[in-house]
Amino acid sequence: MDIGERLKTLRMRMKKTLKEESIIFNVSLNTIYRWENNLNMPRKSVLKKLAEYYNVSVDWLIHGDIMNETNDYNVLIPEIEQSVNREILSMIRQLSAPKKHIILGYMQRICEEADQDDE
Repeated sequence: MDIGERLKTLRMRMKKTLKEESIIFNVSLNTIYRWENNLNMPRKSVLKKLAEYYNVSVDWLIHGDIMNETNDYNVLIPEIEQSVNREILSMIRQLSAPKKHIILGYMQRICEEADQDDE
């Protein structure tokens, strides 16, 4: 998988259109198209923004997973999980103290059960 395919995969996983992405990164639709079709490479400053937005490294965007080039979606899983975890944490922070306590207790029980299953 090359950088264009990785960019397109990331965009599609986030369910963004070319137009939405062009607005987010302040570039033309044609520019996004050219990136995804390997006709142009994003500038270094834009690569940093892309990596930050999609929660991946610039190195991964450029080079991909060298050890597993045919299966790059495996590389995305930790980054997607991180993003989801941040969203969950953000939602928990907005809850009242009693509701936070209930959720944290539930999460602790799940973790303890998972630890027991691993033994």
